[in-house]
Amino acid sequence: MNKFLKVLLKALPLAGPMIVFIFTKNEYLIALSIILFITIILKVKYYKNEWIILLVGIVCGIIGEVGGDLIYKMQSWESGSFFGVPIWLPLFWGYIFLLTRRVGNLIVKNKEN
Repeated sequence: MNKFLKVLLKALPLAGPMIVFIFTKNEYLIALSIILFITIILKVKYYKNEWIILLVGIVCGIIGEVGGDLIYKMQSWESGSFFGVPIWLPLFWGYIFLLTRRVGNLIVKNKEN
């Protein structure tokens, strides 16, 4: 399988939450679906200490989104139950950190993780 297809397959789990976004605007349902997707990708294949990457992503998401909203007023959300930010957004950051690490390792190392 060529490198492009491998990268595409590693990034494919990103489609899951995007499909959920199309069908619902309920932030709790979206948060639960992201937790489900995180659980699935970690159960299918877990690499050592990936939970740390997930937590760093969630913390960065909280700092970035809440900080941007509360301190700088750079963005605002219609509904947000977590200091004005949708509860799913920091979870999505963690999910993206996981996927970015997996895709990045494939690109940089030119092999499976």
